[in-house]
Amino acid sequence: MSFLRPARSIRLKIGLVFGATFFLGFAGAAMYVFNQVRQVLIQQDNRTLIDRASRLAERTSVYPLVIPLPERGEVLSLDYTANNVKKKLYRSPSFPESASVSGRDSIVQRDTFRLARVVRMADDGYGNLSVVVGRSSNPLNHQLGQIGWLLAITLFMSMSLSILGAWWLSGWLLRPLRAIIDSARSVNQAEHVTPIPTPNSGDEFQELANTMNDMLVRIRQAVDTQHNFFAAASHELRTPLSILRTEIEVAQREAINDRERHFLSSQLTELRRLSRLVDDLLAMSQLRAGTLQLRPERIELDDLTLYLTERYHHAINKRNLYLAIQLDESSASLTVVADQDKLTNVLLNLLDNAVKYARPNTQLDLSIVAQNNEIVWSLSNQTNVPIPDPDRLTREFYQADVRHDGYGLGLWISHQIVRLMGSSLTVSATNETFRAEVRFSA
Repeated sequence: MSFLRPARSIRLKIGLVFGATFFLGFAGAAMYVFNQVRQVLIQQDNRTLIDRASRLAERTSVYPLVIPLPERGEVLSLDYTANNVKKKLYRSPSFPESASVSGRDSIVQRDTFRLARVVRMADDGYGNLSVVVGRSSNPLNHQLGQIGWLLAITLFMSMSLSILGAWWLSGWLLRPLRAIIDSARSVNQAEHVTPIPTPNSGDEFQELANTMNDMLVRIRQAVDTQHNFFAAASHELRTPLSILRTEIEVAQREAINDRERHFLSSQLTELRRLSRLVDDLLAMSQLRAGTLQLRPERIELDDLTLYLTERYHHAINKRNLYLAIQLDESSASLTVVADQDKLTNVLLNLLDNAVKYARPNTQLDLSIVAQNNEIVWSLSNQTNVPIPDPDRLTREFYQADVRHDGYGLGLWISHQIVRLMGSSLTVSATNETFRAEVRFSA
């Protein structure tokens, strides 16, 4: 899901920042509104209690004694004070025992009751009448709790809507950037560099797309220059190298002494290495430019493999290796359609790598089997050193062991050629065993 993709994406960061900002702002405003409403409700309740106490005080008489009864849910206390003598006229049974209210018109909270006290001159003209009226604070607290929950739910819903709105808005704003990223990724995977679509927005995204297109043009020019150089240099070097090899081989046959023969043999070995490098560079430039020509034909894969292993018989024996070949006898035919010259180079390269990197006095296992309408050619060998990342071997100019000769192009070229022939080449390494596998369509 796109929502779970990149936990560090700009879109998610915008949503979180916007949601956090809205939460802090709205939470502060909600707390301010709640406090204001709370003060208003408390003041209104205070006025109601004071008015109620005043009315009860007006209806109370000392001579004759007249005491008004409290309403349901109210508590009442009446006291008469004259000459510093306090006389209790009436107190409700449920009146808080520890309640004491001072001041003429005051409000206090005792237990679960809110108490209001009013003091006035008694009708006899000598003493003071103190009236204390109380009501349960639960209705007020319940009303304040409902308002608090309403504000909390509103805050949560508003924050959720703000995050979703910020997520959608940031996605809409970053849509040109996503298009640029997708185009850049396709450019990275494609054989040819194509321009990135430029949004006509007149903002930084348009500037970014134009800058990246300019960069891609320079990269394309550099790559073309590199390919042209490799192709031209390879073509130009092949002829003089062939002439040098021929002349050295002729001179080697006509050498006078062993010292000259050894010297010419060393020079011939280096020329062959240089010729292989030139051939690899030419193949690489053709693969990069898409100009490598294939001539597919029907090939008996088992016959070709046996012929190539016979050519490598001397190199295998020289390193004290043992070759075990397994052919699928249950299959009527092991015929594949491929370019014979290119496939020969691929199989020779795989055999060369297996012989070069195999541990001495170990066995090479080569098999050709038919599986699920495919013909699988595989070669395994015991390696000297572990290969932590075998997938990198199919990249250009990468060597797992730099102590051996080579330039890191053989497996990359083989991989590309096999892919062009509609087949697949995979390499794997487990428990110091290296395995190369080529799958052909039967």
